[in-house]
Amino acid sequence: MNINYRVDSELSEDQIEADVSSYLGYITPFWSKRFKLISVDEQATGADKLFNRFIPLYLQFKVSEGLKPLNSGFNLKSPSRPLQKIRSFRRTNNINNDPILYFRLRDKAKNAFDFQHNILKSLNQPPRQFGFYVAPLTLKIEEYDKSLEASMLEKIFGVHPFLYREEIINTDSFRHRFGMIPFLRGHVSIPPHETVSTSEHYYSFSKAGTNIAWHSGEKLYGDFRLSSQIESIFKLIYYSSDFSFNRETYINFIEDFFKKFNLQSTNLRSFDNPILEFAHNLKTEYNIKLLLISFNK
Repeated sequence: MNINYRVDSELSEDQIEADVSSYLGYITPFWSKRFKLISVDEQATGADKLFNRFIPLYLQFKVSEGLKPLNSGFNLKSPSRPLQKIRSFRRTNNINNDPILYFRLRDKAKNAFDFQHNILKSLNQPPRQFGFYVAPLTLKIEEYDKSLEASMLEKIFGVHPFLYREEIINTDSFRHRFGMIPFLRGHVSIPPHETVSTSEHYYSFSKAGTNIAWHSGEKLYGDFRLSSQIESIFKLIYYSSDFSFNRETYINFIEDFFKKFNLQSTNLRSFDNPILEFAHNLKTEYNIKLLLISFNK
């Protein structure tokens, strides 16, 4: 098969997950009395008790792969192939970026009740909780590492959103500060929007995190940069906590969710930490990472 139109990534899902998760925890400083972003599976005890309210984030990390765009007037020999359909759709809709970035949905695991995509979609319930794919806007490991290094340096020089006062979240400069963080700006965050019955679906986008398309054949509109997504969530938290969870209401949600998707029959309340058990199940069965934005009001 001719694959000259493909551009392979140098990154891995494990690297992306480790770097993004660590950085999201890093931007909420350890001295914070109001906000903290916690990776549940890394903090085995007490993660749900540190703060009185929290909003769950469910993240599925993807490696972005690349495609060369179709030139105007070029006729494909195999137009029905999935990746060729992406190239053709983007040319037809005048979003023919160079390179085209994309990722494919995850195959259904052998013993899984449903596709990962559908699980993630069911967990995405704004404004109470959010589920989305996270993928880098580069194919090169050197470029990716430089964006992380630049983000660390800019914290030192005052770009960090929470550096001076947490009240800055209530000002117009808060968006500016999140938008200036190269590492967050260098990722796309796409919430799943359609239930699937096969994994033969793709999202495609530009290196700027724009021109998002869902294949089969739909353009998505909005700001899908990770920096904008995180900024919007913190804004919601600042203005209201009415939609957030506490420990008891979240355990109730988990129990209902497990019943709906037949994830397990064990009584979750028999565990010392049901939230940790839920995080472990999501990670091992569906490769979905759970983080909590915890806060006091």
